[in-house]
Amino acid sequence: MKNIVVIGGGMLGLSISLELSDHGVNVTNVFPRTGDTLSASRAAGAMLGAFGELSADDGAEEMAEFDFRLSAQRYYPAWLARVRERSGARVSQVEGTIIIANNQGARDRDCIRRMEQEAVLRGEPAEWIEPSDVPGLKPSPVHAPALCLHLKNEHAVNSGELLDAMELALGRCNTYRHLDKSVLRASPDGLSWAVALSDGTTLVADAVVLANGSRSLECLDPSLVEDAALPALSFGKGVSCLISGGPAIAHTIRTPNRTFACGIHLVPRPESGELYLGATNFTGVDEMAERKVQPGELHGLFDEAIHQINTDIRTSRIEQIRVGFRPIAAFKRPLVGQTRVPNLYIATGTYRNGVLMAPLVAAMIASELGLCVSPYQGNPFSVLTEQKQNGWDVERLLDVGVRDLVAFIQEPRSPLPYSRARELETYLRTLLQAAVYQDASGESLHAMIQSRLKEAPFNETVHKLFYEVGDQARKPAAETAEV
Repeated sequence: MKNIVVIGGGMLGLSISLELSDHGVNVTNVFPRTGDTLSASRAAGAMLGAFGELSADDGAEEMAEFDFRLSAQRYYPAWLARVRERSGARVSQVEGTIIIANNQGARDRDCIRRMEQEAVLRGEPAEWIEPSDVPGLKPSPVHAPALCLHLKNEHAVNSGELLDAMELALGRCNTYRHLDKSVLRASPDGLSWAVALSDGTTLVADAVVLANGSRSLECLDPSLVEDAALPALSFGKGVSCLISGGPAIAHTIRTPNRTFACGIHLVPRPESGELYLGATNFTGVDEMAERKVQPGELHGLFDEAIHQINTDIRTSRIEQIRVGFRPIAAFKRPLVGQTRVPNLYIATGTYRNGVLMAPLVAAMIASELGLCVSPYQGNPFSVLTEQKQNGWDVERLLDVGVRDLVAFIQEPRSPLPYSRARELETYLRTLLQAAVYQDASGESLHAMIQSRLKEAPFNETVHKLFYEVGDQARKPAAETAEV
């Protein structure tokens, strides 16, 4: 019988522990309960949204993850039923999601149409409905949605209840134990692994699974991280709230993904009569520096929810403010499975989809350990796959990133007049391209800016440059090279 240490107590850590215990493995699950206050899993709205997370810009890489999310969504009902049966605990679920698209999102309509098209292709229900037929939707007239899409199979669960139920189920497994401690170091020790804990004790295991979110690599020596070919991890800080006394909402209501985040969403909590309101997104690497909530984060959150979903939210009561750190790896690609270091496994980088993906990821980990056959063929997130570090598409990154940056600058409720948003996109993209590329176009732009500032050394020149840089970007490449 194998002895495996699973590091992490969020959705991935508990799901993997449950899956391995079911296959007769001795599992030691190490995580400090005090860390739950910043758990991405407990702070999550836990929308099981395969289609709701689609964006109009998603390419082949993103669609590979989408296919996995859809399989995870279909896998969820039977898995959740087992958790409920084994724990005897309630896990509340809200059925159905309404996606709304309005003029506040630069690509809202493109995103929502992409969702409907992909749902039709895959035989999933997706129905266009009138805004007036959406229970609980009462935006300000200026922010009324143009399109609404009902995704019948996109549910949401109460992540706190689910985590508690999983711990109850695990507590009934003879092959499972939890240690309320932190892991200081994990390192190979011959054919085994030595896991040093915060109380000074050391565990010996046949294998280690890293499932500790954005902090998964902290227990490894940097040389070991390099040997394992693991990319650096960062996080997306999400701020959300539970509110009471809000409007009656029957289904989850959300916008498409927007400006580096998952849009604004309200998720009913029928068991308590509360509403979950989420969520912001801010990327970083220092959790201690970002653990507090800034007033601006709450301002943006409530401004969008009140004006775009229901104006009655303004008279509700804030019951709880939550912070969670969603793990992000390079290319926003999840990291799942065996690493290049023997008997070292990883499951992290799931970003906004950890609650949805965790059960199927757990089955994949069990499969790679040779315990079962995975219900999902292959592993699109294998860390053994060669990553083409120079293969990233700079042009696409700049196009999408600059567009989202300009949209972010305009939040909340401050759209730029005329065509200035597009002009600003062109301006910023041109400057960034000149900074990234070392070629003739960048040199000519640099020379032009210097010349203009020398010819007219006063601040109005900067205003003129805003348009001249944009004009230069729109010229044919040959003409631009001659400037």
